[in-house]
Amino acid sequence: MKKLLLGSALAASVLLAGSSFAETKVNGYLETTLNTKSTSTTSTEDNSGASTIGHETSIGLTNTKELDNGISVKANIRFQDGVTEDQKLMFSMGNTTLAIGNDVTGVADNVSQEDFTPHASQDFHSVNTGGDITGVKTTHGDNGIYLIQKSDLLTLEANYSPSAASSSTGASKNNAASGSGSDIAVHGSLGVEGLKVGYGTSKRESDSTSAGEVKGTAYGIKYAMAGFTVGYGAVENETAAKVVSDITTYGISYQVNDQITLSIAEGTVDKSGEAVDEEYQTIQVGYDFGGLGVTAGYYTIANDGYTNGTDNSVFEVRTVTKF
Repeated sequence: MKKLLLGSALAASVLLAGSSFAETKVNGYLETTLNTKSTSTTSTEDNSGASTIGHETSIGLTNTKELDNGISVKANIRFQDGVTEDQKLMFSMGNTTLAIGNDVTGVADNVSQEDFTPHASQDFHSVNTGGDITGVKTTHGDNGIYLIQKSDLLTLEANYSPSAASSSTGASKNNAASGSGSDIAVHGSLGVEGLKVGYGTSKRESDSTSAGEVKGTAYGIKYAMAGFTVGYGAVENETAAKVVSDITTYGISYQVNDQITLSIAEGTVDKSGEAVDEEYQTIQVGYDFGGLGVTAGYYTIANDGYTNGTDNSVFEVRTVTKF
């Protein structure tokens, strides 16, 4: 009991001592969507589903402090819809950051197809269109060690997850079944204003319980000038069973003024062993009220499930309030 009391007193003294030079911030957002989906097949011309209203909430706590040795320390916890989603501890000096946690940075997901294709509203795989369109397979959401190195031309990001299936919010456990995973990505402007280029890879090793490795590769380019933004992104994902999906998206957006943005985009998913591709299209508009963003998007997918004649259409209105 005395040991416990001494330990508690020591912990309390550390917390109190740190509070004089630490800064804690709270941030978050509330997202509301109204979504309607319609499906048609070769035997059914139109099978409209019910409209649905959904909410997503996020609250984050970020604590920053400067250590005596000049290293900046940042601790962050984020709650997504009431559940602890991300935890990270970051140590930075100059342009170099070393971190431990999950979702510290997207790594390969920062150069996925949706990061290069401009959207006024949501990208294809964030909307319930159906189909197989996704971002790159990645391990950045698993517990791991991260390295971020920034420069004026490019940013290098890498992470290593000892057990890629483990994202436990409790104490460390040595009972995860899956193998290790790693991501690496490089992205930046190359010193050209308005330009973004990037390339990344991700891999999850096989182990005694899985059939093989899961791999992902992503790359793209985006350029903005005079209110217009054009972009192209590509992803190749390979499952443990060696099924390969090639995903490409491209589009253009135009910022009419400080409030209004318009965009159109297209995409395809070419999956090995399938006779036809899934094909995606969207037209979107966004309006910024200053503190409240409202977007509307109409999405279509042809050949859902790689079945010729099975098509979906989705109309979604979305509001986002940040604080």
